Amino acid sequence: MKKIYLVAFSAISTFAFAQKPVITQGPQTARQAERSFDVTPQTPVKTGTPTNFTQKSLGKKAFAQKVGETQNDQQTNASIYKRVVLHTGGKVSVSWTTSADAAPYATRGAGYNHFDGTSWGAVSNQRIEPERCGFPSLDYSANTNEELIISHIVKAGTGNAGGLRFNRKTGLGTGTWNSSVVLDTVSSLPGILWPRTAVSGDNLYIFASYTDSSSNQPGRVVVDGIRTPQVFSHYKFSTNEWVAKNILLPGYDKERVYSGGGDNYSIDAKGSNVAILIGGLTDDVSLWKSTDAGLTWTKTIIDSFPVPAYDYKMLVDTANTNDGGVHVTLDASGKAHCFWARARVLDNNVDDNTITYFPGQNAILYWQEGWTTNEDRVIAGMPDENNNNTMDLADSWNDAGARYGNHSIATMPSAAIGPNGVIYLAYSALTEDDISADSKNFRDVYMTHSKDGGNTWSDILNCTSFLGFNLEQIFASLAKDVDGSVHMTFMQKASIGRYDATNNPGATGPYDIIYMKIDTASIHNGSFTSINDVNKNDLFTVNQNYPNPFTAITNVPVNFKRSTDVTVRIMDLTGKEVFVNNYNNISAGASTLEINASGLSSGLYLYSIEAEGFKVSRRMIVE
Repeated sequence: MKKIYLVAFSAISTFAFAQKPVITQGPQTARQAERSFDVTPQTPVKTGTPTNFTQKSLGKKAFAQKVGETQNDQQTNASIYKRVVLHTGGKVSVSWTTSADAAPYATRGAGYNHFDGTSWGAVSNQRIEPERCGFPSLDYSANTNEELIISHIVKAGTGNAGGLRFNRKTGLGTGTWNSSVVLDTVSSLPGILWPRTAVSGDNLYIFASYTDSSSNQPGRVVVDGIRTPQVFSHYKFSTNEWVAKNILLPGYDKERVYSGGGDNYSIDAKGSNVAILIGGLTDDVSLWKSTDAGLTWTKTIIDSFPVPAYDYKMLVDTANTNDGGVHVTLDASGKAHCFWARARVLDNNVDDNTITYFPGQNAILYWQEGWTTNEDRVIAGMPDENNNNTMDLADSWNDAGARYGNHSIATMPSAAIGPNGVIYLAYSALTEDDISADSKNFRDVYMTHSKDGGNTWSDILNCTSFLGFNLEQIFASLAKDVDGSVHMTFMQKASIGRYDATNNPGATGPYDIIYMKIDTASIHNGSFTSINDVNKNDLFTVNQNYPNPFTAITNVPVNFKRSTDVTVRIMDLTGKEVFVNNYNNISAGASTLEINASGLSSGLYLYSIEAEGFKVSRRMIVE
C-alpha cells in the first residue's frame, strides 16, 4: 500500500507545515489486447514557472439553478466525469452521484434530472439504480434514441466491487430506466470501477479501472505485472455485442506503468476517432488515439514522469507531474485537445512506500494532437483577482479539512468545443477573496476560451463568484456540445473540502447540484449575461465600485433606463447585513451611488444593488 504525504508548496510562496497522509492506493487486472500501436518518445519533465493570471470583470452575471441534491460530496477522485448532455432543441440532461443518506451512503447511486426546453424536473436525491452504485457517466445514443448512465457497483457494507450498471432509457426526460449488470466479477477477478464513457454512432466505449486499495477485494488485481490496471471496453448497439471487454490498451505496460488508479483518465469519441488520456501523480500524461473505432491505437507520451513504472524505491527530486485531473476532447476534425493540472512530488527515502506531494501548484496545461511533445503550455490557473501581483492564500488554505484528495490549487479541467471551433475550458481553483472564518480559501469555477484552435487563450472569468460568499463550487463538468451557450453543472457547498470522518467531519450535506447556462457572446466579451436577465438588463447596469480597496468612501457607477428607487446593502463574510441605504427616485441615465462605510472594520464584503426586484452583487474591500 502506498501513502501520499502532503507538504504545502506554492510556485508563488511556500508554506511549511506538517500534514497527515492524504490518500492511499494499491493494486488492480485484465486481459491483454493484441492490437497494433506506435509509441512517441517521452519528453523531459517541464520546469517552467506558472503564469501570473489576470481576470476580466464579470459585468452582468450568469444564470444558475439547483437541479439536484446529495449527501455524497465525492463526485470524483481526480478527473471530471461527463455529467451534462446538451440535446437538440435546447434540452439538457444531467447526472451526479447522489445519496439520500450520509456516510456510508447506503442509498448512493446516479441522480438524474432533465430540462425539456421549458422546465426542469423536480429536485431529487434519489438514485435510478436498484442497488448501491456511484460515479455515473452520462451519455446519449442518437442511433437508438437512448439516454445512458453507466455507474459502478460497490456492495453496501462490504466494499466489494461488482462491475457496472448499464442504465438505459428510451427518449429524453420521463421514462423508465432499464438496468443490467455488465463487465462484472468473473472467476476471482472483481468487477471494474469508475467508468468513463463515450458514444459515437453505433459504438459505446468505456474506460475504467479495477479495485482501489481501500476496498475489501481479496488478492489485489494484477495483470501482466501492472497493479490496479485501467482497462478498455467496446460495445456495439446494433448487435448488442461486446467487441472488447476489460482489455489493456496496447503500450499500457509494466515498462512505464507500476499501477493504475481510479478517475485519473478521460475519454472522448467522434466519428471513428477515439481518444483516451491518462495521468496520475507518479505517471506520464499519455494519449491513446484510435482512428478506426478502437481497432488500432497510437500512444503518445505528452509529458513523462522521470522514473518509468515508479514503485517508490527510487529517488524523485521535486519533479513536476500531474495531479490526475486530466481531460481530452475531440474537435470536428477528430483532433485531440488535452488538458491536465500540474502537480509536484518528492521522494527522498527509498526504504518506504511513501511520497510527498506539493499541492500549491497553480497551472492548467494544454496540448493538442499534432504538436511536438515539448509544446505543452500553461493556459490557466488561480487568478490574481485583486491585482496585487501575488496569490493571497489564507493561513490554513490547504489543511486536511480543505483538500480534495491530492488535487492542486488549479485542477479538474473540463472542456467543450463550439461549432465555430472555439474551445471553452472550465476548471476549479481557490479564490483569493472568499475566505472562511477558520482561514481557508473557498473554491470557485473559472473559465477561459480560445478562438484560434488553442494557440492563444483569453483572460480568466470567474463563473461563480456572484453566487455569494462562503460557498464552494467544485466538480464543474461542461457539456461537450455548444449551441450559442455553454452548459455546465457543478456542486455547491457551504463547507470547504471533501467529507472525511477523521479530517473533515464538518463537511456535511446536503449539497446542491447546480446547472448553469452561459451565453458564449458574453464569455467572449468578458462578461456573463443570464438567460433570465432580460428585464434587469433593460433596467440597469452596475460597474465595480471605486476606489477598491477603500477606507471610508467608495462610489458605485450605475446606469438606469428609467427613474427608480434603489437599495444598497453590504454583507460581511458570514452573510450578516452590516449596511443598508435606500436611494429614492434615482433619475434615468448614468449615476454614481456614494457609499459611506466608515463604520466598517477592514476586510472583505459583498454589496448588492437592488431595484424593482432585480439585484446585482459584487465584492468590495475595506482597508
